[in-house]
Amino acid sequence: MKKSIGIKLFAFALLALTITACSKYEEGSKFTVLTKKARMVNTWTLSSYTVNDISQALGAVTSTMELSKDGKYVSTWSSGGFSSSEVGTWAFSSNKEELIVIDSSGNVETFTIVMLKNKDLKLKQVETFITTSITTVVTYTGA
Repeated sequence: MKKSIGIKLFAFALLALTITACSKYEEGSKFTVLTKKARMVNTWTLSSYTVNDISQALGAVTSTMELSKDGKYVSTWSSGGFSSSEVGTWAFSSNKEELIVIDSSGNVETFTIVMLKNKDLKLKQVETFITTSITTVVTYTGA
C-alpha cells in the first residue's frame, strides 16, 4: 500500500513539474508529446509577416516551406504570375532555439523560433545594416 502511494505521489509531482515547466520558445506550448523535430517537419504556408512591427499585406503572395525529416527543405514563392523555388537543408541550432537553413548555393539564414506548435510556426530574423536593424517576423500554418 505504501509503495502504491509513493508511486502515485512521484507521478503527480512529475506531471506537475512537466505542466508548469517553461517553454523553450517565447510563444510555445508548455507541454507536448511531440519532439521539436516532429513539430518542425511539415509543409508550412505563410499566413502573415511583419517588418519592424508593421503588418505587411500578403495580397496575391503565396509562400510555402516544406521541411522534411531528412533535413532537406523546399521553399516556393509566387506572386502575380512570377514564381521561384529554392532547395537546401535545414537544422536546429545546438540549443534548438533557432532554425538554420542553407540553400543550394551555400547561403545561410538563421531564424529565432518564437513559436513551434504542431500546426503553427513563428520565426523572427533580425538583420543589421550599418546602423539600421530590420526585424522580420513570419508566421506559418502547417498542413
